[in-house]
Amino acid sequence: MLQRTTQKDPIEPDVTNEKEANNSFPISIAIDPVRILGGILTRWYWLLLGGVALGVVGFLVGMKLNKQAFSLSTALIRGKIPQVQTSEIGQPFQPADLNDATLLSILLATEPLEYAMKRVNNGLSGLEIAEKVKAAQLENTDIYYITYRSSVSDKDALKFVTIWSEEIIEYTKRLQQSEARAVRDILAKEVRQLEFRIDQLDLRIIDFAKKNNFFGGESQVTALLDKISQIELQLGAAKSQKASLLAQIEELYEKIQHHSPLGSSLREATQELANLRSTYTDQNPLVKSRLASILHLETEVARLSDVKNTPLEKFTGSDLGNTIYLSIISSNSQLTDAENRIIALEEQVKVEQKKLSKYPSIIAKYNALVAKRGSQLNELSLLGKRLKETEIFASGSPGYFQTFEEPDIRKVVPSSMMKKPLILGGGGMIMGAGLALLITLFKTQRSSRRSVLECCATTGGRFVTGFPSEGIDAPEYNDFWLERLAMKSNADSPVLFWTAALTPEEEQIFWRGLSKAAHFDAGRTLKVYDLTPEVTLADEQEKQQDLLWGSKDSECYIWRAHSLPDRSKRGLLSSVEECYALIATEKSSLQAFNDSRELFEIYLPPCHGTLATQTPASGWFRIKADQLSLFLSRLLSR
Repeated sequence: MLQRTTQKDPIEPDVTNEKEANNSFPISIAIDPVRILGGILTRWYWLLLGGVALGVVGFLVGMKLNKQAFSLSTALIRGKIPQVQTSEIGQPFQPADLNDATLLSILLATEPLEYAMKRVNNGLSGLEIAEKVKAAQLENTDIYYITYRSSVSDKDALKFVTIWSEEIIEYTKRLQQSEARAVRDILAKEVRQLEFRIDQLDLRIIDFAKKNNFFGGESQVTALLDKISQIELQLGAAKSQKASLLAQIEELYEKIQHHSPLGSSLREATQELANLRSTYTDQNPLVKSRLASILHLETEVARLSDVKNTPLEKFTGSDLGNTIYLSIISSNSQLTDAENRIIALEEQVKVEQKKLSKYPSIIAKYNALVAKRGSQLNELSLLGKRLKETEIFASGSPGYFQTFEEPDIRKVVPSSMMKKPLILGGGGMIMGAGLALLITLFKTQRSSRRSVLECCATTGGRFVTGFPSEGIDAPEYNDFWLERLAMKSNADSPVLFWTAALTPEEEQIFWRGLSKAAHFDAGRTLKVYDLTPEVTLADEQEKQQDLLWGSKDSECYIWRAHSLPDRSKRGLLSSVEECYALIATEKSSLQAFNDSRELFEIYLPPCHGTLATQTPASGWFRIKADQLSLFLSRLLSR
């Protein structure tokens, strides 16, 4: 028994996966569209018959269903929305400027269509009318076309389009009016609320003015400053008067001091003493008495020198003294009045200055209230003007459209009587051809023949060569022998052929052809080791005729396995590194390989290549399809 183990050098790259990738076929789904297309084209007359049959039916149905229709279009132009501005500031109100898509939707709105339908009363329902109208915009312009396709008459088309365009224009006017009314109601509510807030603010201003006794603004402050100035002038005058009275009283005190009765008595006594001394000496009792009287008077006069601390009554007794005394009393009274006035005026100045110190805060608050009122008045004025603008649009909006081109009966276009039959006929031809295509596809797929491309996709191995199903003398055997097997006789591992997909008859032809090619090249009989001898070929006698079947694996480098070998030989499969799958271009062969695929993939390495026996095709299209499939298989196997 052949036993072979291979130990890979750890530094050498593992090329097993790369080798398997090179031997694998890139397509895994066993469906060949080329073969299917060839089968379909072979039955081309089925497609023609199916298309013609249903095309004639469709044309006849179209003739039966076809009715004369009348189409008429009219043009509407998008009008500019006028701008009505009643104020110099702010943006004026105007209805929304709708985009082109919205305007197209408006043209097909339900409301104008229903109004037009009721006015025309041509017996059509709303659903039927909706199916007969359409709208379009002329590219890069403001012109829109509305079209109605009447099934009644050309006059009906003219009447409906005329009324419909009128209803569209009226409908857009109602849209703008409803928008303006909605904005008007909002603005009217805002105006009422703003007027209420202004009234409340007026009451606040009045209450604030009453509470702070402030009504004049800057003029009131000026008046208060003038009042303080007047009080300060009066205070200055009172102080001046006080000073004058003090000086006057001081002078009167000095005067009254010289006009007291004691002074007069002292002077008289002094005069009498002088007269007595002219006659008598100082020892005279009269002189001594007068000296004593003078001394007494001088003492009393000296006491009166402090006039302010001396009762003024002591200076009275003479006419001048009495007059001065009365003047002092009057001046003191006036001085008291002046001092009281000064005190009162100073208190008044303090009060007024305190009031003036509060005025900046009062003025600021008052001005803030007034400014707020002015702002609200400006806002009220602006809202009032916006309200006036909305009332203008609410009472008469121009709408979004105007008639650009009046409907004309001369522009009514009658429908073609052949269009619908031709469309239905063409559709019938396509459906008939499609149905015939499905039938031919079904028939082609159910046929037993398969292509080389499908065989390779089934085995998963790249295409090596194809053999004719009959004839062992085909040159493909010689080519395969020379290219693949002639140099393998001294190889370390055997080459295995997996033949589970072939019938005994098909396998017999393959082995005979391969043996004949080997004998012609090497001059000796090919020796093959059969791992499954229990599955015999069609003719046991012919099995031994063209090739030698070896009894030991060590004697042969070509092995044959029709199925999984017996348990005793199963271990030999691990020594196989190169295996070929034999498969026929028949549906049963592909199925047979799939039935043994699981065992093939478990015990053997990936398929090294696919060998296909080809069943000849009949018909030019099938032959060309097989040739194309063979070409694609070779191309994908490179």
